Amino acid sequence: MISIKENTKLTFTVIKYYSILCILFIFSACDVSTLSDEDTKNISKFKVHIFIEDGNKENLLDEIKVRLSDGKKQIINEKIKILLNGEPLELFVKQELYYTKTSFYRDTNLARRNSYYFEIILPDSTKHPLAFLKPLKRSDSAKFYIPKTNYNNEDLTLEWKNINTPTTLEILKSVHLKNNSKKHSAGRIAEARIKETINTKSGKHTISKSFFKDSLTVTNYLKVIFNRLENGLINQNLLKNSSITYNYTIEETINIKEEE
Repeated sequence: MISIKENTKLTFTVIKYYSILCILFIFSACDVSTLSDEDTKNISKFKVHIFIEDGNKENLLDEIKVRLSDGKKQIINEKIKILLNGEPLELFVKQELYYTKTSFYRDTNLARRNSYYFEIILPDSTKHPLAFLKPLKRSDSAKFYIPKTNYNNEDLTLEWKNINTPTTLEILKSVHLKNNSKKHSAGRIAEARIKETINTKSGKHTISKSFFKDSLTVTNYLKVIFNRLENGLINQNLLKNSSITYNYTIEETINIKEEE
């Protein structure tokens, strides 16, 4: 027979357990939209961001993602379909840290296309255009010449041929203090970086050896990033600031060796 004390303790345990479940449920729902059934049939209630990531793979893209939201919170609804050139994308949903979710539509066939046409099928089975993008054709003769290593007492030259323009060149460096090789600093927000716009299809950029060391630091390596961004057409009935972007990125690391 359970005593009053034990029964009270059990009751409080159950209440505490259900309270935790409720809190977790509230947090898990706080980053997901609760559009009404009627709103899910209205394309003007949707905000769409489409990312096409391309790199140096021979025939494949790096990634295609479509993120769907109500302008503030992500929309997760298996009844909503996204099509790319007539083929459905996969809805990917991942639970994060008990109370948040990551969701997007992704293409599992990453073959590079000449153009990208996205459509959406709403829960009432109506189909609407989302976005269209036809990136500039990549030249088969386009080349980037980026060395794997360089000595810090020598200038470094980057070279490119037959690329589409404009392209952004960004160079970031990781350094260590002269008296402590374990302390590193690098990143896009670092002051010690170079960034410029390339407007020539073929050309060179030389980095002076003075960039590799100063009175306090010595460079460990460089991150060299060639990036070209293109925007496409978006359905004007979608929420403001919906977008489709094609991002072509070549990124390489150059190890900087101590002078011999």
